[in-house]
Amino acid sequence: MANNYFNQIVQLNVSQTVAPEPNLLQQTAAVVSMGGSEVPTGTMQYIASSADLADYITPAYDISSISWSAGVVSVVTTNNHGIPVGDTTTIIVSGMTPAAYNGTYTATSSGVNSLNYAIASDPGASSALGTLIIGNQVFLTAFDETWWAQGNTQVGYYIYETNTVVPSDVYTLVETYIDENPLTVYNWCFLPGMDTDPISGHAFFLLHNSLTSLMKFYMPVRPSTYSVWEGFDTLRNTFVMVQSPDASPLYELDIAAWAQYITAFNPSPTHKLPPSQYTFLNGVNAYKPLPQSLINTFMTNSINFVTTGAEGGITNTIIVPGKNLDGTPANVGFSIDWVQIHMNEDISNAVINGSNNPISPLYYNQDGINFLQQVAVNTANRAISTGLALGQVIVTSLDPNEFATNVSTGAYRGNFVINAVPFSTYTGQNPSHYASGIYGGLQAAYVPQYGFENIVFNLNVTQFA
Repeated sequence: MANNYFNQIVQLNVSQTVAPEPNLLQQTAAVVSMGGSEVPTGTMQYIASSADLADYITPAYDISSISWSAGVVSVVTTNNHGIPVGDTTTIIVSGMTPAAYNGTYTATSSGVNSLNYAIASDPGASSALGTLIIGNQVFLTAFDETWWAQGNTQVGYYIYETNTVVPSDVYTLVETYIDENPLTVYNWCFLPGMDTDPISGHAFFLLHNSLTSLMKFYMPVRPSTYSVWEGFDTLRNTFVMVQSPDASPLYELDIAAWAQYITAFNPSPTHKLPPSQYTFLNGVNAYKPLPQSLINTFMTNSINFVTTGAEGGITNTIIVPGKNLDGTPANVGFSIDWVQIHMNEDISNAVINGSNNPISPLYYNQDGINFLQQVAVNTANRAISTGLALGQVIVTSLDPNEFATNVSTGAYRGNFVINAVPFSTYTGQNPSHYASGIYGGLQAAYVPQYGFENIVFNLNVTQFA
């Protein structure tokens, strides 16, 4: 018979520490549809593969009649197309006989189910009626094609449907979603047509322009509209990209290439985030013609565009200058947000676990402060190892005024410094905070990693004496 008697020589106390789940906020993206999908208004639908969009995109409109007169084609659809009368949109007509009716055109809405577009010569009477798709469907398709053309299929995107083509209404609906669903989408991508209302756009982007916004916005503009957006040079979270004139309307949306690249990037010590300028993009065409004067304009005003690496003997298409409207490189903005997101998560995790550990609870004392500081140090080391921060970690325990002075005088220049105001100092300066459980003595200063943008090489040519 088994002996079940124990003297209880050893008594085990067991505690559990729950590690944080990987924070993937920066790997989320949504494209703002303007009636191009059948996703219910004000809701999200995840697109996980190149085949998924077909299940949600609005079907092509059947053409019920078409005619030509004096260089203008009048086309009537069986269903209402949703374009306000007088507004223009891109349409793609297909399946018509004669085939001269087919093609990509800029059309003007003349009624709830009628559109006009220009063709110089009379195609003749129609013998077979086809279909057309309008701008909202065209742009959504182009976004999807360009997104998956980048080759990284590990991350998809959401469709957020507004079901309106009025830019001010689109911004209002997006703002409502953000307010009701904070920190659910990091990268918000708009479609062509939103650049026609820069006043509403500027007001919207200003609402999310703080360092703590933790969102990025991507705005496609055209050669005819980019100059209006040049003046918005205080927008740190807004990335503007001018569409290449050679871009195929149905298969290429340049800004989707960059949005996919930055969304799919999950930095690690073996997969560091490179500088954003001169990044390779796939499935896009270089902006042509591109005279030096236009290059200078784009570069000076942080208007992004696609070109090639020909200067370096590389034929790949690249993005230039890779900056948000305020002139901050996109990778720097990513770094600033990454540090905020992970510092918050890591320290919050430590506090929660410390409140559930009877063996080694986290108390508000010097030991507790030291522990939280070490957590911050670990996060800072991760930022450095993933290419997001410059230098090495420096640990200090200074009065906040002394720390601020050291930062302003450049004592820690080029390093990631983590300061924790000592317990006695902090509680002496803030006597009511101890009873309230408030500690505001953790401070950090760091420099994000920048890349080379311009190289000055001094060459002296001489002859032998």
